[in-house]
Amino acid sequence: MGDIEPRSGLAKHGTTAAAGIAGGIVLLVLGALGPVASLIVGGVIIVVGVVITTSREDRLPGIVAIAAGAVTALGVFKFGFADFLLRISGIGLLIMGGIKLFQFFKGMRNRG
Repeated sequence: MGDIEPRSGLAKHGTTAAAGIAGGIVLLVLGALGPVASLIVGGVIIVVGVVITTSREDRLPGIVAIAAGAVTALGVFKFGFADFLLRISGIGLLIMGGIKLFQFFKGMRNRG
C-alpha cells in the first residue's frame, strides 16, 4: 500500500493521464464542430492517415487515423452513431485520464 512506485511507473501514469485528458478534450471538441468544419477536419485527418499508412511500420496508426477522420466527417449527422461515438469516447478518455492522474499524484505522494 505504502510502497514507493518506480519512476518508470510514475512516468507511464503521467503520460497516460496527459494523453487521455488531451484526447478526450479533442474528441469532445470534434463532436461539437459544425457540419462544414466537421467535414473539413475529418477530411484532413483521413488524408494524414493515408500518408501515414504508406510506411509499413506505421500502418496500424494510419488505419486508426483514417477511421477517426471518417467518424469525424460523419459527425455532420448530429443524430447519428458517429456523433455518439465521438462523445462517449471523449468522456471515456477523460475518465481514464483522471484515474491515471490520480494514480500519478498518489505515487508522487508516496515517493516523498
